[in-house]
Amino acid sequence: MNRHDIEPRQGWPATIEEQGLIYWKTPLPDGEEISYWHEGAHYSLTSDEVYDVEAIARLMLEMLVEAGDYIIEENLFAQMGIPGWAVPRIKETWESEPPMLYGRFDFAYGHDGVARLLEYNADTPTGLLESAAVQWYWARDVFGEGVDQWNMLHEMLVARWRELAQAGRLPGARLHLLHTSAEQSGEDFMTIGYLTETARAANLMCELMAIESLGFVDGQGFVDLAGNPVRTAFKLYPWEWMVREDFGTQALEHMGDGDGQTVWIEPIWKMLWSNKGILPVLHRLFPENPNILPAWFDGEQPAGLQSYIRKPLLAREGANATVVIDGKVAEEGPDQDYGEEGFVVQEYTDLGDYGGGARPVLGVWTVDVEPAGLGIRETDGLLTTNTSRFVPHVIA
Repeated sequence: MNRHDIEPRQGWPATIEEQGLIYWKTPLPDGEEISYWHEGAHYSLTSDEVYDVEAIARLMLEMLVEAGDYIIEENLFAQMGIPGWAVPRIKETWESEPPMLYGRFDFAYGHDGVARLLEYNADTPTGLLESAAVQWYWARDVFGEGVDQWNMLHEMLVARWRELAQAGRLPGARLHLLHTSAEQSGEDFMTIGYLTETARAANLMCELMAIESLGFVDGQGFVDLAGNPVRTAFKLYPWEWMVREDFGTQALEHMGDGDGQTVWIEPIWKMLWSNKGILPVLHRLFPENPNILPAWFDGEQPAGLQSYIRKPLLAREGANATVVIDGKVAEEGPDQDYGEEGFVVQEYTDLGDYGGGARPVLGVWTVDVEPAGLGIRETDGLLTTNTSRFVPHVIA
């Protein structure tokens, strides 16, 4: 993999906003704004590298299934900060396999050419619009129609919706797609808007709405603002929040495809995979796998461990994470009050410097259980945070 400087397109801010990337400006604490989208550079991968990482992602999905079984068999829910009242539904849906849609692996890809798993975003991954659409249009504008990119996200999302609909696994007259109005940048809204378009391309009737507008009527279940039943709901809202909120009880009690019930996408069993407690479980099961970094629940790590990252079980974009190198704190993530449920410790691995101090993380997207594409974010530090940049890629 290589990083290349390149001239940005004329008028690129207007172009990406027209394509839906309205949240490309990232505010800093001092009031300054920086660009989240960065097309002054791009990455190139060889076909062999893509095939290699794709195969690793496919194998990781199989390993995650074994890890989910292990968590249930060993009753690790409390250690992972998963509340007991959610456990019966997690177990039930793990067995019944209600529909799931997508996820995103984050890999370090240092100069040794070995992809190492940092985490799996299984419940509410974002960065989708820029991965599936914006970088694809960039590639065609810059390199022409013959350009190649690891990117089948759009086609596979449409195909997945169509497959679920044809199999009768999306009950109800319409698919409701839910975002939170509390997210002010527009990222959640535009992500849900893009997913709505993929569902409509599969000939589904869709309703986009804020999850705060979701209603509940005794005897009917969940309803939208017009009083229509919400039988199938895709939510860009994490289960770890839902199970602790007022309507969480109703969500768990009325979960299913019968009358007055709702099929939730992603399913609640994704709490097993989206939790960073999955990392020490994977290491416990596959200690010799070179793509899995050694990891432990906090307090179980070896006494002599000198270089590691301490991460909250439930957090986003490096929040409340601490990087320790050679026994000294090297970097701390933004304080956003994560960590109440506990932490994991993961052995440190270098992301690799591909030029100008930029350190990339490979976001490998999955649709159902298949790798679907790549989105790369890079940071000038050691942690990928909300100030990290999205940089497009091509296949050389």
